[in-house]
Amino acid sequence: MSLLYWIVIGALCAPLFVGALGVLLPSFGFEPAFSRYELTLDHWLALGSQPEFWSGLWLSGSSGIIATLLSYWFASSLLVLCYHRSWFQRFQSAITPILSIPHAAITIGLLFLLSPSGWLIRFISPWLSGWDRPPNLLTTQDPYGITLILALVVKEMPYLLFALLAAISQLNPNAHITTARVLGYDRTSAWHFVVLPRLYELIRLPIFIVLAFNLTVVDVASIIGPNTPSTLAVTLLRWFNDPSLSMRGLASAAAIALTMVVLGVMIGWHLAAKTLISYRHYEALRGDRKTPFRWLTTVGAIGAACTIVMTALTLLILPLWAFAKRWRFPDTFPSTWTFDNISRASRSLIELSTQSLTLAFTSTTIALVLSLILLEKERHTDLSRSHTQRLLYIPIILPQVTLLFGVQVSLLWLNLNGTWYSVAALHTFYSLPYVYLTLKSPYLAYDQAYLDQANRLKPLKWRNFFMIKLAMLKAPLFATFAIGFSVSMAQYLPTLMAGEGRITTLTTEAVTRAASGDRKLVSIMALMQAIMPLCIFALAMLLPRYWTPIRLTIRKRMC
Repeated sequence: MSLLYWIVIGALCAPLFVGALGVLLPSFGFEPAFSRYELTLDHWLALGSQPEFWSGLWLSGSSGIIATLLSYWFASSLLVLCYHRSWFQRFQSAITPILSIPHAAITIGLLFLLSPSGWLIRFISPWLSGWDRPPNLLTTQDPYGITLILALVVKEMPYLLFALLAAISQLNPNAHITTARVLGYDRTSAWHFVVLPRLYELIRLPIFIVLAFNLTVVDVASIIGPNTPSTLAVTLLRWFNDPSLSMRGLASAAAIALTMVVLGVMIGWHLAAKTLISYRHYEALRGDRKTPFRWLTTVGAIGAACTIVMTALTLLILPLWAFAKRWRFPDTFPSTWTFDNISRASRSLIELSTQSLTLAFTSTTIALVLSLILLEKERHTDLSRSHTQRLLYIPIILPQVTLLFGVQVSLLWLNLNGTWYSVAALHTFYSLPYVYLTLKSPYLAYDQAYLDQANRLKPLKWRNFFMIKLAMLKAPLFATFAIGFSVSMAQYLPTLMAGEGRITTLTTEAVTRAASGDRKLVSIMALMQAIMPLCIFALAMLLPRYWTPIRLTIRKRMC
């Protein structure tokens, strides 16, 4: 087990080391492709004179920070006002499947919802707006990144709400709130003074994950973000793919700069959060029984409700366009329906779906096996626990575009670029952190006495491990597999850079065709991209319930 553990750690460190080295050396002029072996600062000096860099950096920073702030504000406000409601637990179960839907699918639905000929404009036309044709309004891809912020909030707010609900199970909020109310505080003030500061400490990592993603996202920004200028991550991708190889040194310097900005924003966020917690502590000690954040909480809950409605509309519009035959503006709904859209796209749809499924199943299965090896080692020793977890944080916090450029260079050198295996390896690399972190708590909480007793009765360790321990952990294993599957299905940049256009999935094709104007084809791809993770999540909830009866029935019939 120790040998397997260190092999897994080495496999994790290799892409990190290669990615960092492959982007660091070209930024300082070390480019063997051009026979340049002397270190220089030319690329860094040239980067400072690039207007695209500064405008893209401003767009990335402003949209990423604002989207994360709004997502946390909305999620925490909804939790504060609705946690004690009887219907909130059912609401939690209803929004959980949204987490499995890839960003690209929701963003495409939002694009069809907000565009000048989108569903929202159709709802108010012509009876309210007076528009008989699509207005000449910049409702998407605006230069200020407003629709990009909205798209990020629509996807990330449910995730942070889920993280808050998972973390609050480790506290006892009702007891704290009851004590605070006895002292004269109202419910909202009790949440802000007592519960939220402790709750924030438990979800700091999910917030940093969301912050890093919002600052460096490529697929969402390519679909609905501004084009001239674009965000820095999109600009970097264009520089990396520039026919002139001399641009790669400039792109490498910009990628490192983006990484430093992400780390700087995280430090600034942490300091701002500490300041806010200290301010709440000051307000509580001052004796005021009402928090100044009371009205902000109400507004945030309204914003969360609007976000959830927007998410529902984005998911509803995809099947409308997929089965629409004739939908002229300003009709609210299609006038005629058809299945021909799916039949015409069936060949490419089958090919893309098969490719996506095989990559997702393969990468998630490998990630699950690797996670079991890491966790089984951690169960026996406390030395590796913190180091393994910190190592796995790196791929989900650092910008993908930074690491993947260096990985792409190494794949070119090894002649492994554009292969299915390289794409599957990168999918596994980015799915593994989520699989590991999801499985860690239930796996380490397992009562080892059951397995020890089975080994005493029948000393077949590997058989008992699979038939006893993993069978008892089937519910978290299935749930973890579903999460890893959805992460793999959503991978855009790793597929694009490792596959080099030769390996295409539903995600890469949907993002590429999002600007084509063929809404019917794009909606079909986005709909398939959303349905597959939802089906896996449904199976992950149903199979553990019926797995043992089915297994016993089959075994009885075989005997």
